[in-house]
Amino acid sequence: MRLVAEPQEADAPSPILCERPRSASGMLTGAAGVLAAVGGAFLLRDWTQAGTIKTLAVLGVTAAAMVAVDRLVYRVQRNAGREMSRQPQRGFDWLRIVQKLVGFWVTIGIIAALYAVIPEYQNAFYAPFKDAALLLLPALLVVSPFYIAHVDRRQDDPVDAYAQLAMLLGGNRPADWRPMQLHARGWLVKAFFTPLMFVFVHNDLEAMWSSPAIAQLDFEHVFGRLYDLMFLLDVLLATVTYVLTLRILDNHVRSVEPTIGGWIICVICYRPLVDVQGPYVQYELDNLYWGDVFAPYPLLYMLWGSAILFLVFIYVWSTASFGLRFSNLTHRGIITNGPYRWVKHPAYLAKNLSWWMISVPFVAGAGWRTAILSCIMLGAANLIYYLRARTEERHLATDPVYRDYQRYIASEGLFARLLGALPPLASTGIGAKTKN
Repeated sequence: MRLVAEPQEADAPSPILCERPRSASGMLTGAAGVLAAVGGAFLLRDWTQAGTIKTLAVLGVTAAAMVAVDRLVYRVQRNAGREMSRQPQRGFDWLRIVQKLVGFWVTIGIIAALYAVIPEYQNAFYAPFKDAALLLLPALLVVSPFYIAHVDRRQDDPVDAYAQLAMLLGGNRPADWRPMQLHARGWLVKAFFTPLMFVFVHNDLEAMWSSPAIAQLDFEHVFGRLYDLMFLLDVLLATVTYVLTLRILDNHVRSVEPTIGGWIICVICYRPLVDVQGPYVQYELDNLYWGDVFAPYPLLYMLWGSAILFLVFIYVWSTASFGLRFSNLTHRGIITNGPYRWVKHPAYLAKNLSWWMISVPFVAGAGWRTAILSCIMLGAANLIYYLRARTEERHLATDPVYRDYQRYIASEGLFARLLGALPPLASTGIGAKTKN
C-alpha cells in the first residue's frame, strides 16, 4: 500500500495510509443477478406466455436473487444509512400513513399524465412497458399500503416527501423544500430511464428467444451471441435497480444531479435526445466495421473480436458491481469494488474504447478524409462521456466517502500504478543536461 504524499509544513501531520473505502455493494449481489437472469431466460425460453409476462418473470427472478443476497449475506437491513431502525419506533399513525399513500399515488399519477401527454411515449416502441405497467398496477395497489406502514413505524423522520406532498395539496407548505426537490428529481430519473430499460430488455429477450438456443461454434456466431448477451445483462440489471429504489434495502436515493447541464449531458445519450444529436455526431461514415477489416486475417480477427468482448465484459461487470444501486444521475451509495477498485469510470472507459475497435474509424475504407472526419466525430462522442464523468464526480464529491475514494484512486489506481512503475526521466537521460 502506498502513502499519500502531502506537502509538509512545520506542524503538518505525517502522511496517512490511503485505503480503499468500503463499497456500498458487494460483488455477490451482481453475480447472483447475472446467474438468475441467465438461468431465468433459459428456463422460460419455451414458456407459452406473452413476451411482456416472460420479461417480467425474468426480471422478478433476477430481483429476488439480488435482494436475497443483499439481505441474507450483506445484511443491508442493518445499515445505518437507511435512517430507519429494524424495530418499530412508534405505533401506527393512520393519518400520516394515509397522507403518504396520497403522496405516493399523486406522484404515480403525475408520471402517468406525463406519459400520456408527451408525444414520445405515444410511440409503439413503448408498448411493452405500458403493458407491463398495467399488469403490475393491481399488485402495487395491494403492496403499497403495507410497505408504507412498515417503513413509517421505523423511519427516524417519518414526515418524508410523500407526507409533505399530501400536506402541500392540503395547503400546508413545508418549512424545508429540499426533501420535496429530491423526491421530484429522483422520480424524474426513474420515470425517464425505466421505460427505456424495460423495452430494451423485452426486445433483447425476444430476439434471443427467437434465435437458436445454441449458436454455431464458429467465432463470428459466438462473438455475436456473447456480445448480445452481455448487453442484455447490462440493461436487465439496470431495469431491476431503477425499479427497486427502497429504503428497506438501503438503496434509496441520497442525492440527485442538481444542475441542468449535468442532466443534459447524460440524457443526450438516450432516446429521444440521442436521435436529435445523432445526425451531428456520426463516426461510422464509411459503414466499415472491424469484421470487414479483419475477416481476411483469421487470427487477427479472433484477437480483435476477443478484445472487444473483453471491453464489453468490463462494461457489464461495472454495472453488476453496483448491485441494487445502479442509476444514472443519482447517488445511491459509493461503489469501490469490481473494476472500480482500479479506475473511477471503468464502464465509460471500456465502452468508448470498444467503439473505436468496433467502428475502426481510422481505417481509410472510404478515403483518408472520411477516416479523419470519423475519428473527429468519435472523439466528440468520447468528449460527451468525459463530460458525463466530470459531472458525476462533481456531484458525488459532496460525499466524503467519494472524496476518500478519489484520493485512493489517485495513489493506488491502475494509472497511478502504471505511472509509478515508469522510471524517472532523469534515470533514462531524457531531458538531462550534459556538459561539453
